[in-house]
Amino acid sequence: MSWIDATPSRTGRETYFFLSYAHSVPLSAAARPDTDYWVTRFFQDLHAAVQRGARRGDALDIGFFDGLVAPGADLKETLTDALSRTHVFVPLYSPNYFSNSWAVGERAAFRSRLGRLRPGEADRHILPVLWIPFPPWDDRREMAEALGPVGGPAEYAENGLRALCKLSAYRRQYDLVLSAIAERIIAVTETAPLHRSRAAPVGAVPVEDRGDPALVVTTLATADGRRWRPFAGRHVLTIADYVAATAQRLGLPTRVVEFAGARDRAPDSPTILLIDAGLGVAAVRDAVVGLPRWVVPLVVAGPGTTADEIGAVLRDAPFPEVRPVRGVDEFERGAPLLVIEARKQFLRHGPIYPQDGPGAPRPSLRPTHLSDQWRRGEDR
Repeated sequence: MSWIDATPSRTGRETYFFLSYAHSVPLSAAARPDTDYWVTRFFQDLHAAVQRGARRGDALDIGFFDGLVAPGADLKETLTDALSRTHVFVPLYSPNYFSNSWAVGERAAFRSRLGRLRPGEADRHILPVLWIPFPPWDDRREMAEALGPVGGPAEYAENGLRALCKLSAYRRQYDLVLSAIAERIIAVTETAPLHRSRAAPVGAVPVEDRGDPALVVTTLATADGRRWRPFAGRHVLTIADYVAATAQRLGLPTRVVEFAGARDRAPDSPTILLIDAGLGVAAVRDAVVGLPRWVVPLVVAGPGTTADEIGAVLRDAPFPEVRPVRGVDEFERGAPLLVIEARKQFLRHGPIYPQDGPGAPRPSLRPTHLSDQWRRGEDR
């Protein structure tokens, strides 16, 4: 079968598979903030298994997942490029996968390349894996989709592949499922390769809206806050876009807005405020007046700045306390925790909206009719 390059302006080799998963918050501040250890372990194992059996390894790269992307890269563009060059999409299905707009967005972007294929042909290029089982009451068809193509031992259906990967007692079962997945990837790629085509940008295809208020990310900086890049040596993205991308990978709808717009949105939204310590104490104090208490501020300190004094002003406001960051590594480790803290503060202190229409009265043993009250009084 011929290989057609529909996008000659794009460079880079095609890959056998692309691994997609729902990101989780790291349990340790020392952990890399944007990958899960067991996902990385599985990717390495699957990469090795495909590489052993691949007959086109000289012409194609083996696999891709976002743990290979440098933290400061433009992640959406990088992933869109990778999805445009892969032949098999391997999503790790879990209860969180379908509530994570980033993971579902990757799947939607890849599916945009399958529109011209017949359903049976298109389905071959998506090879779901049951990563974490669904609860008994969640009877999703995707669970059957994850079990069907590779089959596997009963322990796979009962526990999911993550448990088999983690526990040495399941090593034989893990190897069986791993081999079946690798063989399917190789067979599809080498016998029915996709024509090269451009995937829809990650995030451009609408996904189901869960109705959660969008996280607002905004900046206070000495220059144009929307273009502020304090870590330009390592990051292609602005600091606000980096935090927004981190939030989206954790499944939260997110908007980056100017500070004036954030002031209008903050009363109804979880909000992160990124502050350039170079502004000085007085300017920050004046700017934050009137912001709701659930706004989570982060002060980015530079040489000779007054980060500690600004932190004291923010505590007195009072806002949730977040320690200033003084370097890119500290910032990258803390970004996921910053996102989760913003959502937690909003759920704890944000507005509670009344239900539409009058609510049903609460059950009560107290008399509701006036005559009943009189009758009780007569009986005394």
